[in-house]
Amino acid sequence: MKKIAILLSVLILIIMPVKAQLTATISYTPTTPLPGDVVKGTITLKATTPETVNGITFMTNLDVTPKDVSGIGTFYGEYSLPFTIKTTSAGTYTVKVYIFTENGTLVKTFNLNVINSKPEIVITSPITLNEVNVVHFTVINPVDAKDIVVIPLFKAYPSSIALNNYQGSFQFYPTKKTPLKFRIEFFNGLAENFHSYVETVYPSYKKSSGITFNVSTPHEYYLLYDVIPISVEISNLRGDAINSVKVAVSTGNFEKVVEIPEIPAGNSNKVVVNCPALKPGKESISINVSYRDTLGNIYFVHKNYTVTINPEKAVKISDYSIERNLNGVEVTGDVSNSGWSKVYGVTVMAGNKSYFIGTIDPSDYDTFDIITHNVTSLKVVWQNSLGQVFSNEVKVHYRINAPKKVKSSNSLFIAVIGSLLVIVLALIGFLRRKK
Repeated sequence: MKKIAILLSVLILIIMPVKAQLTATISYTPTTPLPGDVVKGTITLKATTPETVNGITFMTNLDVTPKDVSGIGTFYGEYSLPFTIKTTSAGTYTVKVYIFTENGTLVKTFNLNVINSKPEIVITSPITLNEVNVVHFTVINPVDAKDIVVIPLFKAYPSSIALNNYQGSFQFYPTKKTPLKFRIEFFNGLAENFHSYVETVYPSYKKSSGITFNVSTPHEYYLLYDVIPISVEISNLRGDAINSVKVAVSTGNFEKVVEIPEIPAGNSNKVVVNCPALKPGKESISINVSYRDTLGNIYFVHKNYTVTINPEKAVKISDYSIERNLNGVEVTGDVSNSGWSKVYGVTVMAGNKSYFIGTIDPSDYDTFDIITHNVTSLKVVWQNSLGQVFSNEVKVHYRINAPKKVKSSNSLFIAVIGSLLVIVLALIGFLRRKK
């Protein structure tokens, strides 16, 4: 009998149905909702054998749709139930889900953390006053913010910034230290969860280094009417590029402007402007630099530079001689260029005659030869490299007398015969006295 009882027990265990395996998982978004957000989730049931589910009930202080579901029935495999939760104020809320089956009740619990924290703008680099800044910023995102748009509430470009990887940038020209206000717009996880609010940022400011420019010339002094090469080197110490850089050099009635298209940030550029030496002594040369930034703002910088001008003219007749001949007067001499620059169109004038030399290099000379009739002065005329015409004159105080009249050949013959006759008579008288 004991053996029969054991055998019956084993048979009963073999023919009894195995209890079905039922699992439940819950997913939802946004995982970090803000007050007033809608949270959408899904309960997924999986059964490895046919399972009868009588109902599902949510237990929480929040508004859940649907709260109760009944009559789900028997299923095998997977069953999904979508649900929606409407949040109110910040806090941590416990949500319990009761799943009623014929084999018992399965309970799933999750906590929904509703926070007040929102995306924040962080500007790490200082902003420079009175120049164009490209301001880079990062948005710290503690929630499931999507499609974040930052709108500067001040004059900036662009006026609306769609973030890429929670980072953005804009151009800004500040003139004083002031807080910056931004409107931040985003969707927290779902299209239903649109948020818009204003954030105030207090960035760090610094002064602009602007530009500097140095003025120099290659020599300590210049001769009158020489050409002075004014070298102007401009250094852009700003954090942005400058363009349409104009260098204006002026002295007396002379002015010349040279333009540099652009000088990038942290770079330098140099121009050389030729300026005439117009007055002996200390000549003041004015240098004005103007430029624009990328937003079109115009800036001006001014500096005076003094150059020593020797009263001696750069070009002169350094040596000359005047000789009379049958054709009149021959004037020869040298023209010297004692200046630092080449001269052109050099011409020497004596009386009503002129002699063209052409070009003379600096610290060089050339010769001239003029035949004229009346000469009271010698004058040299030349052009500098700027096309300006100058002259230098020297007085010679020399005038040729009118030519004497020449007697005819008959008169000359009679005079010679008369002279010979006088000599013969004198000789006869001498011989008589001797006897």
